[in-house]
Amino acid sequence: MKRLRRVLSIFSLVFIGLLLGLILIAELAENKVAGIALKTINENVDATIAVENIDLSLIANLPDVTLEFSNVEVTTVSDTLTRIDRLYISAELMPLFKNRFNIIEIALEGGWLNYKIDSAGKTNFDAFLAVPEDEQAEDTTSNQLYLSLKHLELNNIFFSFTDIPDDINACLYIDEGLTSVYIDDENQKIAFDGALRANQCKYPQSKLHLMEEIRVELDVTYFNDKLTVSNCFIETDGANVKASGEIALGDDIYTDVSVSSANFDLEELSKYIPDTLLSNYDVRYVSGLASLQADIKGIYNDSVMPRIDAGLRLKEGRIAIGDYPVLNGIGFSGDYSNGALMNAQTTHVNIDTLSFSAGASHGFLSGGIENLDKISYRAKAALQLDLDDIFAHLPDTLLNDLSGQLKLNASSYGVLPNKFDEQFADYILDRTELNMQLTNVDVQMDSLLNLDDVNGQLAYKKQAFEIDNLSMVLPDYGLTLTRADVNADYEGQLAQLSSLGINISNFDIATTHSWLKGEASFNNPDYPLYKLDADAQIKLSEFMAFVPESQLKSMTGTVAASVKTGGQLHLDSIADNMMKTLFTQSALKAELNNVGIEMESYPVTISQLSGTVGLQSDSIHMDNISGDFNGIAFDTDSTFVKNIYSAYWLNQPDTIKAEGYLNLGDIDYAMFEPFMAVEENEEAEIVDDEAVSEPARYHFAAKGKVTAQSFWYGNALLENMSALYNVSDSLYIADQIKVDAFKGQMNSSVKVEMLPDDVMKINFKNSTRGLDINQLLYDFDDFMDYTDEVYISHEQLSGVLNTDSLSGQFIIAGDSVDIGKVKLKANLTLEDGRLRGYPITKEMGEDYNIDGLDDLQFKTLNTKLFVTGGSIYAPLTNIKTNTFDISLFGKQEFDLDCQYHIRFYLKEILRKGKTNRLERKQSKEGKQDDYGGTKGLTSLFAVYKIENGKTVKSSLEGKDSQMRKKMKSLIYVKEQFAELEFHPLIVKYNTGVVDNE
Repeated sequence: MKRLRRVLSIFSLVFIGLLLGLILIAELAENKVAGIALKTINENVDATIAVENIDLSLIANLPDVTLEFSNVEVTTVSDTLTRIDRLYISAELMPLFKNRFNIIEIALEGGWLNYKIDSAGKTNFDAFLAVPEDEQAEDTTSNQLYLSLKHLELNNIFFSFTDIPDDINACLYIDEGLTSVYIDDENQKIAFDGALRANQCKYPQSKLHLMEEIRVELDVTYFNDKLTVSNCFIETDGANVKASGEIALGDDIYTDVSVSSANFDLEELSKYIPDTLLSNYDVRYVSGLASLQADIKGIYNDSVMPRIDAGLRLKEGRIAIGDYPVLNGIGFSGDYSNGALMNAQTTHVNIDTLSFSAGASHGFLSGGIENLDKISYRAKAALQLDLDDIFAHLPDTLLNDLSGQLKLNASSYGVLPNKFDEQFADYILDRTELNMQLTNVDVQMDSLLNLDDVNGQLAYKKQAFEIDNLSMVLPDYGLTLTRADVNADYEGQLAQLSSLGINISNFDIATTHSWLKGEASFNNPDYPLYKLDADAQIKLSEFMAFVPESQLKSMTGTVAASVKTGGQLHLDSIADNMMKTLFTQSALKAELNNVGIEMESYPVTISQLSGTVGLQSDSIHMDNISGDFNGIAFDTDSTFVKNIYSAYWLNQPDTIKAEGYLNLGDIDYAMFEPFMAVEENEEAEIVDDEAVSEPARYHFAAKGKVTAQSFWYGNALLENMSALYNVSDSLYIADQIKVDAFKGQMNSSVKVEMLPDDVMKINFKNSTRGLDINQLLYDFDDFMDYTDEVYISHEQLSGVLNTDSLSGQFIIAGDSVDIGKVKLKANLTLEDGRLRGYPITKEMGEDYNIDGLDDLQFKTLNTKLFVTGGSIYAPLTNIKTNTFDISLFGKQEFDLDCQYHIRFYLKEILRKGKTNRLERKQSKEGKQDDYGGTKGLTSLFAVYKIENGKTVKSSLEGKDSQMRKKMKSLIYVKEQFAELEFHPLIVKYNTGVVDNE
């Protein structure tokens, strides 16, 4: 124990002595060691290094020597390069005894360094960069130590950099830093762990000067071309980044870097964006918080990329561009990776979400792309747009106003082609889905259609589209679309228009009072092939606004219609194709209910039109049609027209056939006079067209029955009219033409034959009972509108007319009646008549001194007439009056030249009238002689003859005068020839129409 204490005592004394010896040696060698260090440094620089104080310690870092320099200053002739407040240097102890200074640790605390490049391109540190001439030739191929610095510590160091030619400035602060360096021929190792700051930075054509400060925390090691980043944290105005990893440099660069976090304040960072870039895109404002994470791992060279996986996030984004709505609440989440193969083939970009809002609008998008060699894509969007906000920022268009809400959902996927051509549109449509919802949308367009309160949904998916519950108001037309549902799809490709086709499997459209339902298809735009099967009910007044004001004043009533049609159109002959389809490949049916139409440009008003109209197999059918035309009531049970297309439209030698039974109400001819004026003007306008038009090859044939309750022609009233008709292009027949008129009844037939050379042959027959001749003359104003002079007036003639076997024939060549070929036969009776002031009888009375001939009141007037050879012949006419009985025969020319032979009775003349005895005798007489006289009475005979409009004979004649005999013989012969030329019974007026009455 005593020995141990002794040893410890000796060791303590030795240690204390050694410590005191080192302290003493340090004090004695301090200046020498400092001199060695300063000499070593000054030998390699062309500058002056001044030190205020130096402290040497041999104890602090045994077995190394520590030097502490205070207020170290390095200057050149023109500038102070650096100033260090405190500099600590640790060197190996043993080499110092051989005047060698091997530094193993350096620490700098406080101070600054000023690095400047002047306008000539020279730096103030050129003195440190110069290489002594004796070292330039030194052989450095041997394996000797170049640099070994185990510990370089930097604290509170300020570094100033100025580049005058390039106008670059920067201030760098090393708050704390620990560096180690080892470099020889085989190994290079550099490590740094510390914190740095920079500010007052300036770089040309940038806004770097706006940066307040950038701070970097760094822990890196570089060893033999391998950079290891244990920690890298960068923070500046509006951004911070944290990363770590390794980078191996060589022919190939290997990276294994992870950016664990990166956050960016876009509003703050936007200050660095060049003003020109902002102005080019008219960016007024941008903000948001973005974050990034990324991993980079793998080899990089000219042909290989490392594996990159990155994710980007953005929240609270906001951007304002020009006058467009400000986008608020922008959010983004997405990632990028170049995949397992680390090339374009495995590269993909995913957008998990991109959301934004603008005013009352907002949107959401997602999607991604893969394989940059052959890009495949997918995208999905959901937008809800407030159209009021959008309209305020639209460029000048036809829109005057736009409002409402639009909600759109869309998605698409596919692979982008190497070449974009017309087929790409089909590719996109095949892989796209759309769904659009409209809510209370209002659209106002300049001089075009305006829409109010548009609501509904439109969808598209895989060549099929759907319109669901679409509604809107068309204020300009006073129409409300209450519902529109459409289901359709298309086939073919937009790149091949001829292959396109659309199939509408269902459409259901309704307005407030009307609807339309059905299905349709349309194929091959080059030669359109279409089909339509639809039913509709239309209230005409709803669509009045769509009709040009120049055509209609009003439309009323409803139409229930069905149509089934289909065909193919050739665009160069579309009218022919449509007509062929309409008449031969369509079935149309329309039920009219109280339809009313009032024309604007024509004096036409149709009201209360009801019934059924159909079109099928080139035939139009009308059943139970009734209505009112300009005040004329009409109806028909059944009417049809056939072969309209095959005969008329094609102008082929076929026959248009029609059959109709038409009943009319009260008619006034005055209502037709405006139409007559219009037709005359139209005919004058189309004369040239008719002159060059193709001659008609078709024929027509129509038959039926027409009736009318009444017909006013001026003052003339015809009632209970009816007729059977059968007409064709060369033959017109009207039979049983029955009329109640002028207090009597007539039944007539007419047959018109069209002959070659513009010749018309007219046959007619008539039977009249109880016709008041005075009423006829009065109502027709004595026919003054049809003759140059009045032959006889209603003031001259009255009586009741009856006809028996009245028949005739006219030949019209061009516009003229061939008087020489007029044929007429008639037996006429006029009862209870009166002839007053008639020139012929008045003149005869004066010539023969017979009173009463200027005012005859006769009981009957029987006459038998026939016309032939351009003359009127009267074989026998008996006139029984209350004063005289007269019989006559003779001939009358159409120019009023005449020759009449008259018989009257002597007693009636002598007695100035009839006695009661004569009236009784005549009333009992049942037989007349050959001359029409009454037996037992003395007769007087006279002749009355006019030639060239002048009376050449008015005198008594003998019973057997030659003139009388010749006239009688002439009448006989003419009558016989007339019988041979004209047989009324041979002419048939059969129409083939069954009269059910």
